Amino acid sequence: MKEKVFIPLILLFAFFSSFIQVKPPVKKVYGYRQASIPGILPNYSEENEIQPSGKTKPKQNYNYWFYLELLKTEKINITGLWISGIRHDIKADTITDLPVRKIIFTGMEKNDTTIMVPATKNKIILVYPSGESKIDDSKYALNLSRQNELVVRYTWKNKIYYTTMKKLKELNPDVRQ
Repeated sequence: MKEKVFIPLILLFAFFSSFIQVKPPVKKVYGYRQASIPGILPNYSEENEIQPSGKTKPKQNYNYWFYLELLKTEKINITGLWISGIRHDIKADTITDLPVRKIIFTGMEKNDTTIMVPATKNKIILVYPSGESKIDDSKYALNLSRQNELVVRYTWKNKIYYTTMKKLKELNPDVRQ
């Protein structure tokens, strides 16, 4: 009789466990961008944004820092990075020295310091772009990138996951002499 009751319990458990969602390992995303101040630029006309040489106004460049926080025991493989809808090649490093601080040179006597990632017992991975990628293989990621400034794709336990950030935090530019 115990065997007859035991088998339906196993089936019932299997049925309900299929509805339980496994939480992905990335707990939090920290995203920053900082405008890069170029050197001396040739004059250009503000009205039509064209330089005397015929070139258009230079595009604003940014430095980016993205940090993923996950449980210390988890391992993920980052496979995609989209910033403002553009796919980028990836470089990643594990950060052990926490908290992560960024000193912003203001050009004055006292510089600003921003804590980018607070101290935590979790694992922190720094992800940063290393140039635009020619590969554009994910329509799902492109759809996500229309609604989010940052999209990161990663694999965990042989499954693909995405994490997003609606808006990156803007850091003041460094002023260097």
